[in-house]
Amino acid sequence: MIFFPGLLLACGVFKLFGATGMELSKASATELRQLAEAGDAYAQAALAIALANGDKGLPISIVEAEKWARQSAGQKHPIGNFAMGYLTQEPILGTDAAMSGRYYMAAFGDRSGELVRTALSGDPIACYALGMILTSDELRPKVIPDLELAARHHQVAVQADYMPSVLQLGIMKIEGMLANKDMEGGLALVRQAVSMNLPVAHYFMGVVNLKGRGVLEDRGTALVHFRKAADLGHGTSMMITSHFYAKGTATSIDLDLASVYARRAAAVKEPGAEEKMLEIQALAESGALVAISSGVPEPVESGVPPPPPPPRSPGNFPPSPPPLPSAPGPGVKTSTPTYISRAPSPAETTFVPVAQPPPTIPTPTPPAPSPTPSFPLPLSTSPADTRELAKRHYSGIGIPVDYIAARSNFVIAANGGDVEAARYLGIIYLRGKGVPKDRAEAAKWLRMAAAGGDVMATRNLELLEQLLAP
Repeated sequence: MIFFPGLLLACGVFKLFGATGMELSKASATELRQLAEAGDAYAQAALAIALANGDKGLPISIVEAEKWARQSAGQKHPIGNFAMGYLTQEPILGTDAAMSGRYYMAAFGDRSGELVRTALSGDPIACYALGMILTSDELRPKVIPDLELAARHHQVAVQADYMPSVLQLGIMKIEGMLANKDMEGGLALVRQAVSMNLPVAHYFMGVVNLKGRGVLEDRGTALVHFRKAADLGHGTSMMITSHFYAKGTATSIDLDLASVYARRAAAVKEPGAEEKMLEIQALAESGALVAISSGVPEPVESGVPPPPPPPRSPGNFPPSPPPLPSAPGPGVKTSTPTYISRAPSPAETTFVPVAQPPPTIPTPTPPAPSPTPSFPLPLSTSPADTRELAKRHYSGIGIPVDYIAARSNFVIAANGGDVEAARYLGIIYLRGKGVPKDRAEAAKWLRMAAAGGDVMATRNLELLEQLLAP
């Protein structure tokens, strides 16, 4: 076990719980782990916070963080209770969200006032915990958020170079959450956290570059930061990185990389990741020349994001992103999106409308000539022809995107025995393209396609049935 010389001089709460927060904030990841394994409750809480933030060179691991936080809270340590309250908000743990407020109250509202007294002594980890609680809505109406007081506690921790507070105070300054907005000072703090490779710092710097907040808008640089955060375990950044590669934003389309990041996001139960995986698989295996929209999923910000990941509205991204920058960021090329290449089939170069019954002509008078169509009329309306027309409506190839027409034609083709059309219907209902999302309806069409021998549908169905399983 590591011996801290200052420990014998500590008094009050520090004697009770072991090493001081100042000592733990300066300890390495290895030292923290050794103290935590030896049963030090404060070290267990500090390690949990480091794992949740990706601090001290550790990758984010919410599951391991919860293990250490639970052990610390089991010893009634106030920082352990805070860490448990913070972590219960994470989707991967699948816990009741109401538990967050209960743990926060156990940390903040106990009669002995240990957390407050520890923070007032200048302990950086306690200041961080108290600052986070004071920006949270979890204790309303008993405790009303006080951003200015929270910032003062974070400032104490910043003076000790405690990186989670460095990042949080930087975000508060950039977002104008304090009486005096300080964009320059906020960016300096976020860059300091980026220099220490905090995943959420990279995420927020990606947001800053994506939106041009205090810097020139640069999607290339944004992608560099989002990908770094994703590689360090940040779930929201995994989804954004996947989207960048799937859509060809600030880089060429790379569906393999898009799939890798979507699967990583699914592994940490990031909302919307399973649907993203199915979307990418459909793009990769449909064989169509798919023109993909250039929309960028923008991270949703709501005040100070508790890392990781910051607060978000899963899957709800503004539909109108800012335009592409004139210059790409370092290491990422900006180019016109490239597409999955193959020679188009005759059906893709021929306009195939839905079959309609011939009009009834009441008199022998010849009808007025109809306008010349944009595409040549087909000689047949087979299920395959109808499916190809539906795909063009779905993807906007040569004609405007029209999900209602796409679904109608896919239904006709699927009912005519076309298994690929049935698979597309499964994706339409899964993603809610022109219809409400309906996993049960999606499964019905995927089963039809799988029964007809569609390999892609079979794989999609396996994933979907896992989601539908109780």
